[in-house]
Amino acid sequence: MSSYSFSHQFYQHWTGAPEPVRAAIVQELTDITELLQSETPFEKFVFSIHDLDAHLDDLYCAYELQQAEKKRIADEKAAVEAQQKLAEQRKTIQEEQEKEDIRQQEMAEKRQKQQAAIAADLASKAASVVADNADNEESEESEDDSNNRHDDKAQMVSANSIKAVSDSINQSSAIDLSLADSKLNATHKDMIHELEMHIDDYLTDEMLQMSENLKSWLRAEVSRQLAEKQQTATNATDK
Repeated sequence: MSSYSFSHQFYQHWTGAPEPVRAAIVQELTDITELLQSETPFEKFVFSIHDLDAHLDDLYCAYELQQAEKKRIADEKAAVEAQQKLAEQRKTIQEEQEKEDIRQQEMAEKRQKQQAAIAADLASKAASVVADNADNEESEESEDDSNNRHDDKAQMVSANSIKAVSDSINQSSAIDLSLADSKLNATHKDMIHELEMHIDDYLTDEMLQMSENLKSWLRAEVSRQLAEKQQTATNATDK
């Protein structure tokens, strides 16, 4: 007795077909089996599906529309999820940037306070050294010149001068670092060198740039004060 076997692709095609299509084909086969029965009257028999081909076309069309709708919904859901993920990433980046900005601001404020404290201390030391040097020169000059230098010394060590230096650094304003047109003697040069050594004691290797800035300010400030003192003494002598 011969046997019949389906193609090896039949199972793949059959299982890949939509469920309504398979049900319609099974119903068609059931009707054919019933029609082949001897007790079934051929003249009165009616198939459950009048036009199988047209019915299958309708089923496939409905299935494709259903799959397209599912794909559209899935794509919209994926797009929403992608937007939400992108928004979360942007929020995280923004929060991290805000934290970094706060940290940088705190570090900048800390550096400004350190610079202000160092500048105020250096201004005080500079005024003290200049005053000591002026006291040594007072014995060789007249009483009027001594009074003028005393006024200059009081002006240099005044709180307003020190506060002006601190405020200028805190506000990051430009500092005039140009040297005054004056001739410094050996004592003045030694005095400036001594103040520069004070700066090196205060600053670490990581603050080398700050050290150079403060040294420049120191040279300019001391030179300016000495030039003003000399000019005042000259004016007093001319009178």
